[in-house]
Amino acid sequence: MKAKLLVVIVADDMEEAAREIARQEGARGMTLLSARGMNFPEYVTFFGLTYLGAETMLLALLDEAAAVRIAERLNVELQLLEPFKGLAFCLPVDGTGGIDIEALQRHIEAHPPADRLDSTPG
Repeated sequence: MKAKLLVVIVADDMEEAAREIARQEGARGMTLLSARGMNFPEYVTFFGLTYLGAETMLLALLDEAAAVRIAERLNVELQLLEPFKGLAFCLPVDGTGGIDIEALQRHIEAHPPADRLDSTPG
């Protein structure tokens, strides 16, 4: 199994929606980091102050198919392709420590997301 690191950066008020989409698509866990975002050119508010938005960065180590599927769904449902909405992208992972990727793959295959089973055309 090829592993990918899913990186999602969204405004704090979109964090819960991003986590729920990832969970529905099979993510078994995530690391959440508080962050601040800044644009270039800088967005200036009252009295010449620069706006630094409160954001959350979500990181998840996933199999390649799940990572791409989650990133695509986040881009559509959270409208991340619009300016200043956030980012969702995948990075390749060459090696891992502290996690058995093959065991993770076996677990994913044995326990597919319930939401996917309910949505099969029938």
